[in-house]
Amino acid sequence: MSIFTPEHRKLIQMFHPAKHQEYSDVLSSLSSFMDKEILPVSPKLDSGEESIVLPRKALFTQGMGLVPFPSEYGGLGLPFSVYAMAVELLGTADASMALSVEIHNAVAEGVLRFGSESQRARHLGPMISGRKLASFALTEPASGSDAGNMATTAEKRAGEYVINGSKMFITNAGEADLYLVFAKTSKGPSCFLLESPNPGLKFGAELKKLGMRGSKTHEVIFSDCRVPEENLVGEEGKGADYAKEILHGARIVVAALNVGIAQLAYGKALAYARQRRAFGRAIADFQLIREKVADTKIGINAGRLLYLYASKIKESGGDYSSEASQAKVYATEMSLKACDDAIQIHGGYGYTTDDIHRHWRDARLLTIGEGTSEVLRMLISRRELARAA
Repeated sequence: MSIFTPEHRKLIQMFHPAKHQEYSDVLSSLSSFMDKEILPVSPKLDSGEESIVLPRKALFTQGMGLVPFPSEYGGLGLPFSVYAMAVELLGTADASMALSVEIHNAVAEGVLRFGSESQRARHLGPMISGRKLASFALTEPASGSDAGNMATTAEKRAGEYVINGSKMFITNAGEADLYLVFAKTSKGPSCFLLESPNPGLKFGAELKKLGMRGSKTHEVIFSDCRVPEENLVGEEGKGADYAKEILHGARIVVAALNVGIAQLAYGKALAYARQRRAFGRAIADFQLIREKVADTKIGINAGRLLYLYASKIKESGGDYSSEASQAKVYATEMSLKACDDAIQIHGGYGYTTDDIHRHWRDARLLTIGEGTSEVLRMLISRRELARAA
């Protein structure tokens, strides 16, 4: 059975009635590839038996990176909500690949929105086609949520910037061809495109993680790392604003990714509950198991609607910062609960079988990355109080 379900088709028809067949065809084609080529290798990506590189490249060849970007750069120009749903499907196939692609496309959106025309012309085509892999370098060893307190510096010298400092927990690091780097200049936090290799760009050892093991994560170290002046993205001192805007969109996509994780864990739990017998009957017949099934299904549907709602506001050009954060907080916490319930339904097998508990391990990161639940609750409350004033 395809990971692109009749439920997805219904939602496409609801949100995009005029072009629902076109968008459904795109998602169905992508999901068919994911079913055949990504889902079967997902356990091996988690265990390290296979590398993410070749299947990710094949996924880009299928057009995954093209979905939300304008046709003038080679993209399909489809609505953001369709792209978010594509990431949900990818999250069902393999969460670590979905994370790698989400980070990559967040950088591409940053270049599209804030880069110069020459930067867009040079980088966007290769990025969205997958010929160049991108990485988002914002978090530092001592400043995660407090990005305004970054210590990495960029000093302007004779037509170039010299970057010194380090970034931590950077997805796609060591593999990426292009890094969107945030560093402080004399005018404040600023944003730069850094191409790899570069003599001043180095990487710490690969970080060992609880989950999302298919994607690579490293410390990134800048030691007199020189970038041309024209690699400044936008204006000096506006980097914090650009990061916030990029992250608002990324939070919608992370919410979608988590719905995908929850969907896969739910499907496995449902199948197991129907075939596992105890006390003479299937455990799916017991009321407390049925309660977990019901709660998970409610959560998946609610998370999906939240990220689609935030996507539609983004598409309309409205302020979606609160809605994006709401979608991320709800979907990430829902996904953790769904995966935990899937482990509980599987009993001892849930705790000892990698292919069950890896979904919880993957989901666990995403209440932290792209804005912790605690920080996002502050953002939501601040935004809602301002709206009510």
